[in-house]
Amino acid sequence: MTDGRARTRRGLLDRRGVSETIGFVFVFALVTASVGVVYTTGIGGLEDARQDEQLTNAVRAFDVLDDNVGDLTREGAPSRATELKLSDATLGFGDPVSIEVQVNHTATDANATYSATTRPLVYSGAAGDVVYSAGATFRVDGGSAAMRAEPGLLVDDRRSMVPMLVTYPRSDSGGVGGSSTVLLVAYRQSQNLDGSFDTGPDAADEARVNVTVDSPRAAAWGRYFEDKGMTAIDGDATDGDVTYQFRTDHLLVSETVVEFDVKG
Repeated sequence: MTDGRARTRRGLLDRRGVSETIGFVFVFALVTASVGVVYTTGIGGLEDARQDEQLTNAVRAFDVLDDNVGDLTREGAPSRATELKLSDATLGFGDPVSIEVQVNHTATDANATYSATTRPLVYSGAAGDVVYSAGATFRVDGGSAAMRAEPGLLVDDRRSMVPMLVTYPRSDSGGVGGSSTVLLVAYRQSQNLDGSFDTGPDAADEARVNVTVDSPRAAAWGRYFEDKGMTAIDGDATDGDVTYQFRTDHLLVSETVVEFDVKG
């Protein structure tokens, strides 16, 4: 009887040992899988954060570029240079963007049209793009563009101004890429007053000014025009262009031409 109880006890201990071993294997597998998931997710999240920070740094660099171009347009400087870290990105030029300004004064039957075409400067990274176009800076994430620096339109019922900044590449070689630091040099080629439109001191009403922008970032332009208090004539950006209107007594349209040279 004693031998039987001993054998039973040994059997119970053996089964308990097997159960504990199987339990340990299951727990170890679960911990290993959890660590793998956390590791994979964490690494992906860190990579996304790194790429987003690189795009944010590019936006800051374009803010400096905008200030330097401002020295050309407002201070009359002949040239300015801006350093830009690419960080596995490319720097080149996008498709042409056109801007047209149409002025009409019904009382005097006077009208005028001013237009310009520019080549946007484009930084393309893994997280998105940063675009400098017609004096405005855009951040583009997932196909959605947000204007980060404004082009400086002055909209007022008395005196208004539409500045047109035309940029183009010195050599259209397709841009540069990699992780090096490049030097972007902006040269002022010309600056003049395209036109001045005045309704006259005795005018009974203001002139109507329509501003049309044909751009892949037309929706962001439309939001900017709305923020300036302009009225949508064609606010549907799905076809690639928008037209907004404002009224004023006096309008100035200036044009500055700037050449960009990218030195890798």
